[in-house]
Amino acid sequence: MKTVLCFGDSLTWGSRPDGGARHKFEDRWPNVLQAGLEGVNVISDGLRGRTTAMDQHASPGNMNGAALLPSALHTHAPLDLVIISLGANDVYWGFPLRRAVRGLEHLAEIVRGHPMRVPDIAQPKVLLVIPQVLVPCDDPHVTAELLAASRQFSALAKAKADDIGVPWFDAGSVAQSSPIDGIHLDAENTRAIGQGLVPVVQELLGP
Repeated sequence: MKTVLCFGDSLTWGSRPDGGARHKFEDRWPNVLQAGLEGVNVISDGLRGRTTAMDQHASPGNMNGAALLPSALHTHAPLDLVIISLGANDVYWGFPLRRAVRGLEHLAEIVRGHPMRVPDIAQPKVLLVIPQVLVPCDDPHVTAELLAASRQFSALAKAKADDIGVPWFDAGSVAQSSPIDGIHLDAENTRAIGQGLVPVVQELLGP
């Protein structure tokens, strides 16, 4: 059986935009992806607030994706594919966009170069899921400047993925953020990401 790790933030965890905690198990995109694949084990590792590679010192836990990913790779090895879905929090909290994009690149480097410590296995493939852009809402933090930064990050992340030879999937091609909070997904849209990823993952995993 092949194994896929989904390493992300609250969008992977399944946060509801209305503040009502978490979507139902069957609505979260990693579980929708699992349901669409045969003979594949999909592991969901979503942490609310996780960034690509930025420290959030006032947070209740370590939110630095680059610091946490090596342990996740060890924990779930052997892996055939690692789906990285991060960057929304980097944008939301105003980290420099080029640092956020470099964070994505670093995460891909970690997967490609990490000593898996399992004999006779290949390094897992990497897929970047570029988060859908923010949309206008009543949250005063979601300003016109933040919306523009979200769009710019999406373009920069895709260009970086192409530059380093990592396949990418634009979540915004199938899903839109909720106008309730501007960033999270309703049940229909988080399901759409899982459904949209099915053929992409099937192609990457091969027969």
